[in-house]
Parts: sequence; structure tokens; C-alpha cells
Amino acid sequence: MSRVVVDGYNILHAWPELARAMRTESLEEARRRLITRLAEYRATTGNEVLVVFDARHRSARSIDREIVEGVEIRYGNAHESADHVIERLMYEASRRGTVLEMILATDDHLQRDLVRGMGVPTMGSRALQAEVARAEGERSGEIRRRDEKGAVSDRLESRIDPEVRRQLEAIRRGDAGGGAGEGHIDGGPAARPGPARDQGPGERPAPGGRRLT
Repeated sequence: MSRVVVDGYNILHAWPELARAMRTESLEEARRRLITRLAEYRATTGNEVLVVFDARHRSARSIDREIVEGVEIRYGNAHESADHVIERLMYEASRRGTVLEMILATDDHLQRDLVRGMGVPTMGSRALQAEVARAEGERSGEIRRRDEKGAVSDRLESRIDPEVRRQLEAIRRGDAGGGAGEGHIDGGPAARPGPARDQGPGERPAPGGRRLT
């Protein structure tokens, strides 16, 4: 499992749909869309995601760290920019010997060169976008297959006779009870009369109707 560190504002400007959202809607909406897509990526791949934003457009009393939809978000402040936050995170990973578990996503070539010098793998905005799109496709396919399976199950169940379905449900619940007539199979062999009782000698009719004694 990897930890993908995303240079937030760099990616917002690099992905066309997010850059357009910033122009036509708001910065907050663009950030929300980025986080939502990264949350889908995290849920599908299992990779941890950390997004770092600069402190601009935030109040002085805002928190500097939060979790949204499973995505960790960190903010710079008046004394530390997003670049400095990223560099510190990578330096700490280098000290722990866990740099290969980290991946930095940014188009900032200076930042990429700097962290690569620490041994941290990097990717550009297009590579990140392709990874996110691939994860979204897998997620959509999984949901579609689950829905189709459920639809087939519903169609099959609708074809079962209601009485048969009731009996199957009783079996599933472990209910062995039933009416006296349950278990009877229609169309079975009819009851046959037993063999005629042998008549005793005193009862055998004689020819002509006389009783023999």
C-alpha cells in the first residue's frame, strides 16, 4: 500500500475540469470535486491519500488538518507553505526509511527534483488523472455487475410460485411446522382395497343356495 501525496493547488490548475470549476464556480467547489475523486481512488485501490493546500483563502483560525471522505487534508499556514509541508513530510519519511511508500503527485518540476533527491517516487498531473480515471472505471464496473446480479436474482424470484416461495422461506428460517396436509403429493396412487376375507366353511354357499354344514 502506498501513500499518495497530492500538491493540491497544482493539481487543481493542471486538471482542465477542475481549473474550469475554479473559474466558473468557486475554489471551494473545485477542491470538493478533487477530494471526491481522490476518495473514490482511495476506496478502490486501498492507497492512502494526503492532499496539501496552501493557506491562502483561509481564515487565520482555520484548522490545519482534517479528514474528508477518508482523504487526509493538510494546509499550510502563514509560516509554512504547501511546498514546505510536502518537503517536511518527505524528509520525515526519509528519516524513517519509508520513502518508497510515498508518491508525490505534482507538475512542479523543482519540487519533484527535490523529493526525488530524497528517494521519493513522483508522478505528474496527467499520470495521477489516468490512475484516478482507471480506479473510477473499476468502481463503476463493480457497481454495474452488482446491480445486474441483483436484477437477475429479482427476476428469478418473481417467477417462483408464491406458495413455493413461502415454503422455501420457511425452510430457510428453519420452520419445520406445517398443516396436516403438507407433504402430500397430488396425483399419488389411490388407496386399494385389501384382499377379500376368506369365508369360513360354514359360510360357503352351496349350489342352489343351500348352506352346507
